[in-house]
Amino acid sequence: MNRLLHIALLALLAAAALTSCNDNSCRENGSSLPLAVFYVNGSQQSVNGLTIMGIGAPGDSLLAEATAQSELYLPLRATTTTTSYKISRQVTPERLVSDTVTIDYQPVEYFHSVECGAMFNFDIKNVRYTKHGIDSVVVVTPLVTNSTLPALRFFLKQFDQ
Repeated sequence: MNRLLHIALLALLAAAALTSCNDNSCRENGSSLPLAVFYVNGSQQSVNGLTIMGIGAPGDSLLAEATAQSELYLPLRATTTTTSYKISRQVTPERLVSDTVTIDYQPVEYFHSVECGAMFNFDIKNVRYTKHGIDSVVVVTPLVTNSTLPALRFFLKQFDQ
């Protein structure tokens, strides 16, 4: 009888462990990455010819290469308080405009749960940028979590084709 109780208890613990590993409370976006959305003429739209790469990032920092983008996740480094990007746009076959965007932030350690683990959230303090092809950048959600809500809005200048 005692052996049967041990087997039942062991089976119950195994079932609990298996169901906790498949916890759906973790959001699909498993990392805290700020989602940037692109606007032209006041409306969100896909922008052709965007190339976005990290500045001073280790390894390959190319996030988009001459593609159409309406939104893009911009990774931030947890080991520093600033991350910079070069954003280039082919506005005509003969004209490329490039800007530098620097995001100042504070990494914040966050323990989500046993199933999801620990991660960094990022508290955006400031965004600095050049204005060759960017009109303005607005911080919509300063605390970047693993939510899929936009954190940044890039308002791009309209160029005549």
